Amino acid sequence: MPAEKFAIDLDCLCTNIYKLGSGIVLSEPTVAAVGIDGKEEIKAVGVDARKLIGKTAEKTKIIFPVFEGEIVNEKVASKLLSAYLKKVGVKSRLTSVEAVVSVPCGVTAEMLDKYEIVAKSAGINKIFFVEAPILSALGQRLPLTESSPCFLIDMAGGTTNIAALSLDGIIMGFSVNFGANKITTDIIDYIAECYGLQIGLLSAEKIKKEIGSLLDDDGLSTIVNGRDIRTGAPKSIYVKALDLVEPVRRYYDKIVELAMSLLVKLPPEVSAEIRHTGIYVSGVGAKIYGLESYYSDQFKMSINIPDNPDMSVALGGGVAIGNVDLLKKIVIKN
Repeated sequence: MPAEKFAIDLDCLCTNIYKLGSGIVLSEPTVAAVGIDGKEEIKAVGVDARKLIGKTAEKTKIIFPVFEGEIVNEKVASKLLSAYLKKVGVKSRLTSVEAVVSVPCGVTAEMLDKYEIVAKSAGINKIFFVEAPILSALGQRLPLTESSPCFLIDMAGGTTNIAALSLDGIIMGFSVNFGANKITTDIIDYIAECYGLQIGLLSAEKIKKEIGSLLDDDGLSTIVNGRDIRTGAPKSIYVKALDLVEPVRRYYDKIVELAMSLLVKLPPEVSAEIRHTGIYVSGVGAKIYGLESYYSDQFKMSINIPDNPDMSVALGGGVAIGNVDLLKKIVIKN
């Protein structure tokens, strides 16, 4: 029986899985609800577990097994990935499974070992590790060759990958251990400081999706519910998108600073090509309103954002797992 082939983007915010021949077959939060009675039984994963954040009793704990690009709980990560593979049609441990697995740019050997342990424990027989920026470029169908470099910023939930690359590999690049999740935590802190209102993770994510913006003239607004820090009583406030521009911009401004530090170090020929093609931005962080306009002003060049930026890495993994010759060029460990 031929092996079933997948591409897996195991980010701390969301796990995306591509199945060869079917496309994207799963996109769910990388979170599990676990019993703490000594057996660490998985009670719920993904969307079902996310609904329980901030609402669990003392016998249940919410665990995020991936943090800032690293596997921090191998046991829960493997059980979660195993559950997701079952959801997408892997019927038993006897099924032969091959997968391209995305890892941060510049991943260490120690980090790779953890990813490998989790993948094998979840039932994946053959694993191909590829750095996220390369997969993102493939997922966006960029015209990569050995002589056509591009500059890419991949804004995942827990990491941000910044790289100049070609089909020959990463020319220069790195990952930092914070991503689009930082926007959520900055919103929580800002609303607590400025409005005296304590809100939870789910509320902050909802605010970010509804009115998060980088523009100074955004007119959207929403009602925010939480707990009054002073009295402890339930409280609601009215918040405009303009009120949140400051905390939202913190992450994006830091990424500009880091990207510029890399751009100034590139060889002249690479810089010239990037000036012509512009900067490609992917990941869940690329979905914020106003990013193209804001970054065009910051970088003084064109900004390219795909229709589904949060799926670019998984889609690129799908391209790779279906092309043996290409995979040989880009794999870093198998």
